[in-house]
Amino acid sequence: MSEQPTPITCRDSTWLVSCARDGALTPAEAGQLAAHLAGCAACRVASRQFAQLFAQLDTLLAREDPSA
Repeated sequence: MSEQPTPITCRDSTWLVSCARDGALTPAEAGQLAAHLAGCAACRVASRQFAQLFAQLDTLLAREDPSA
């Protein structure tokens, strides 16, 4: 019988999505986030929006300085 992840709040979910950007989540955190996203449509949308924002930031930061 597998253990269910401890439920987290939407605020916690936002924090974990941001933390995942900076480094790997622990298995417990990844499980909590996945379980929350599976049941929360608003956080799924927010997670996708964060992913798009992070991708855009990566693109902007990867551009060479035009004044160089």
